[in-house]
Amino acid sequence: MKNMYLNQSSRNPNKPLFIGLLLGIACIAFGCYLYSDLAAWENSNEEMHLPAFLWGVYNHTGKIGITGLFSGIGLMSIISGYKKTSAYKRLIKATKKQR
Repeated sequence: MKNMYLNQSSRNPNKPLFIGLLLGIACIAFGCYLYSDLAAWENSNEEMHLPAFLWGVYNHTGKIGITGLFSGIGLMSIISGYKKTSAYKRLIKATKKQR
């Protein structure tokens, strides 16, 4: 069976990996930023504004939980990008063998 998408796309097979890395690193960095922001807030008498979901996570797990949440999302993004890239590369190899 001929692949109808063969040579029809200029998509770089590494693009999902790059996007996954970018989003993953951004999520991990945001989690670290929130950790330092919450640590400074705990030592001051100021009022902190967070969305309700993050307040729930903070109430149950503290600032480590919020950092872990965003780090987990970042790691899942990186792993997802890697898996998608390897799937594209397998598809390219399979279509080259069919010729």
